[in-house]
Amino acid sequence: MSANSSLSQVDLETDSSSIYDLTSSLEHRKKVDDEFQLVFRKAQDAINKGIQPSLIPEGSSGSYFVYGLEGEILGVFKPKDEEPFASLNPKWPKFFQRMLCFCCFGRACLIPNTGYLSEAAASIVSEMLQLDVVPTTRIVKLASPSFFYSRFFGHYDVRPKEGSFQLYVNGYESGNTVFARWNYDKNLLSEEEEAKFQLLFQKMCIVDYVIRNTDRHMDNLLVRHVPGHEINLAAIDNGLAFPVRHPECTSRFRSFPFRWSNLPWAQAEFDQTLRRHVLSLLTPQFVHRLCVDLKKLFRHGIASSNYMLVNSQLRVVRGQIWNLRQALIANESPCDMARRDPIIVSRSSDIEMRNPPPHRGMIGLLSSRLATPTNNSADVTNTKTAIEEEPKKVPEDDNLLINF
Repeated sequence: MSANSSLSQVDLETDSSSIYDLTSSLEHRKKVDDEFQLVFRKAQDAINKGIQPSLIPEGSSGSYFVYGLEGEILGVFKPKDEEPFASLNPKWPKFFQRMLCFCCFGRACLIPNTGYLSEAAASIVSEMLQLDVVPTTRIVKLASPSFFYSRFFGHYDVRPKEGSFQLYVNGYESGNTVFARWNYDKNLLSEEEEAKFQLLFQKMCIVDYVIRNTDRHMDNLLVRHVPGHEINLAAIDNGLAFPVRHPECTSRFRSFPFRWSNLPWAQAEFDQTLRRHVLSLLTPQFVHRLCVDLKKLFRHGIASSNYMLVNSQLRVVRGQIWNLRQALIANESPCDMARRDPIIVSRSSDIEMRNPPPHRGMIGLLSSRLATPTNNSADVTNTKTAIEEEPKKVPEDDNLLINF
């Protein structure tokens, strides 16, 4: 069967159930939101009672473990103003790089200091595609004396900081550690577990491809493997994604290829069940809704003068989705998909839906109040659009986070 006839058949199958699939994605995000709110409230209560976050020594930016009342790690908080090249980054190597080696400052294809938005956006993509390989991440505000603040003669004010909050995945190890163990003992991984891991790996490849991740490596590809009982995968550290142009077209020296394309699990064709699932979702309505949600999130965190850069990010996302769909129709492997020529897709007009599903989920946002030392027990509410109701006016004394 030719690629064109396959495309026509897929179009007929996906168009008939596009509204249902989009609604199921939104319902899935609503469920994820509810679970996230419960964990975030526990973190707020713990900070209220004096259990403060702690700085993670690894990494190039200010990131913090956030704890629960019993001392368990609940999540990882990455403040906006402590990103690698931000002014309040508590780790010095990036400061010296910015001062002494400005020619290698940042990545030309990325908007500086928006990594926390990319973290939340990657979670949105994973949830909308119902792949669930990125731990749930939302934009929140937290305040703690553990964070790094600007000082004046040794004094500083503890105020809320905006950043990404990612749920902590317990019992996971870096890919390097797990893969080395599998290579040493071939009997650790059963055939059934290897098949399941390959499916999880292909899900990660899809998410990475759509967001055009420029920084996937074995230290942020986490694996949990209990032989004979459980195997799972978590793709963390997605802050260096969503470029404004393809890295291949930005610099001939730093193209940031998909490193996973050389791994053995990327050589096999996509799992047929996964292939049918993703193809059923990739309709014009779905892509339009995904881009609307991403646009709202990205425009929140950048200056109005740079709004056009968000459109450039979405052109790359649409191009990646187009290539993904073509690769799935052609029954290619993740490795073959990674070799496809990069393209960008511009939107010609808005997609109008006769009966659009209601807006559900927080679009990467959290909380109707700020989490501060005196108010870390804030209620968490979902963001609504005009599809459901007109936005309500909020009293000025309420500490609002973000409301689109």
